[in-house]
Parts: sequence; structure tokens; C-alpha cells
Amino acid sequence: MNEMNNNLIQPSAKKRRKPIKPSRIVIYAILIAYAIWIMAPFFVIIVTSFTPDIEYETANGYVWWPKNFTLDGYKKLFLEDSFMTYQRQDGIPTILLGFFNMLWMTLIPLVSGLAISLLVAYCYSKWRFPFKNKLFMLTVSMMFIPLGAFGFVSYMFYNNVLEWTVGWKAVLPMILPGMFGSVGTVFFLKPYIDGIGGEIVEAAKIDGMGFWSIFKSIIIPLAKPALVAQFIFGFVGGYNNYTGALLYLQDEDKLWTLQIAMQELINYSAEVGGDYAFRCATTLMAMLPLIIVFLFCQKYFIEGISFGGGKE
Repeated sequence: MNEMNNNLIQPSAKKRRKPIKPSRIVIYAILIAYAIWIMAPFFVIIVTSFTPDIEYETANGYVWWPKNFTLDGYKKLFLEDSFMTYQRQDGIPTILLGFFNMLWMTLIPLVSGLAISLLVAYCYSKWRFPFKNKLFMLTVSMMFIPLGAFGFVSYMFYNNVLEWTVGWKAVLPMILPGMFGSVGTVFFLKPYIDGIGGEIVEAAKIDGMGFWSIFKSIIIPLAKPALVAQFIFGFVGGYNNYTGALLYLQDEDKLWTLQIAMQELINYSAEVGGDYAFRCATTLMAMLPLIIVFLFCQKYFIEGISFGGGKE
């Protein structure tokens, strides 16, 4: 009986052991090498942020693992910031002030712009009105205009026309343009809303639901994955907005965004000399919030970019 059981088990075990193809080994080797190539700079930044400057200066090349760990870089960043101590005298670390300024300057236009863009995409997708297709083509054609070329014109407009805004003159250019939606976001959301069954909207109309009721109760919940994906794109864009902040906020140290704050801290450290741990600690703290947002929103991000709208 035992021999029969062994005979039955052995063939199944042999079937499970499939030989590994050489091509698969090559693919895995390439992927591992690429992952190491991508992650190596991050590893160097993390290690250097905990490495004493003396040890780094006396080393021949990169220090892959410090002999003596130190938190001096992080202490200088949060406790010995010269901008918060001598220039602003408010006691708030520049890196944190830049993060909070970036946060509210990004979220206000982002939330408003997403709502407007979804509303426009909803109208183009589910409602009939004269010249709809021509207006949509005109809207999409705006994507081909290089808006970066109008940066100086925008600067002159906000600098000369909006003199009455006084202190808000530096902030309005960072907020106003994004509050009215984005052509790229409309172009992305319309196919997603097209995937929502037309029968759902028609049934809602028969039940007496109006334009805004359908938009609030049906379109927004079903478009949530696409909205989250666009939110991540918009947040990354606002997070990395260096040109706009450099134009309008350079002289307003209390309104510095994260990118300007990081650049000013690193520039000041470079003038003093050394402080490699401080520079890497600043860079690491500036990257950390964006990494956290991506990790928490990764599921919705993948669902949104796959155009997984409702089914007919």
C-alpha cells in the first residue's frame, strides 16, 4: 500500500518541478540589476545623511556604511535652522514651513480644478448640446499650446495688473490658474466617464434626478479611481513646482514652498562648506511625503490609469 502511495506522489512531484528557462534567468538578472541601479542613489542619500562629515571627507569615494552613525544633519535641519532662528525668527523649521506652504498652495487649486474638470468631462460625455464635438476638439487642441512660453507674460500680468492684491500678489499666481480645471485632466476623465453605462444616467433621469443630482450621486462615486489618479498627478506637479515658486515667491521667505525651501537650505549649506549629512537629510525629508502619498494611493492610482470605468 505504501509503495502505491509513493508511486502516486512521485509523478505529481515531478510535474511541479519545472525547469527554469535560461531566458527567464536572464530577465530576472536584468531586472535585479536595474532595481539596484535605481535604488543605489537612494541608499547613498540615506547612508550619507547618517554619516559624520569628517568620516565622509576622509573617505576615498562613497561611504556605503558609516562607522559612526550621527543625527547631526537632522538636528541642523529641524533644530539649528539659520532661517528660522535669524531671518524669520518664528521658530518654525524652514523645511516644515515649505511643506505646509506647498500643501495648501497645491490642494486649493487641485481640489477645485478636479471638480471643474470632472464637471466638464461629464458634460462632454453624457449630455447633448450644440457644437459639442467641435468644442471638445477645440478644448483638446489647447493641449498643444506650450504654456511654458507664456511664463513671462503671466509674470507681467500678475506683477502689474494685480497691484491691489498687495501681499496676495505672490500667492495668487500659484493658486488661481489651477482652480479652473485642466485640459489634460478633462481629456483623461472623459473616456472614463464614457465607460459608465448610459442606461444608468437615463434611469436616473426617469427617476427625476437632475443634472447636479446625477453628477453628485452617480458620476463622482464611479469616477473615484480616476479622480485619485489625477489627484496624484496634480499633487506631484504641485509638489515639484519650482519655476512658479522661483518667479513669485523668491523674495517672500514666509511663503517659500518646499522646493524653494530645500534649494535655499542646500545653497546656504554649500556656501558654508561641508554639511553633506545636512544636505542629504534635507533631500530625504523633502522626498518622504511624496513617497508616503504614493504608497497609500497606489491601489487607486493603478485602477485610475487602467480606465476601469463602469460596465454597460
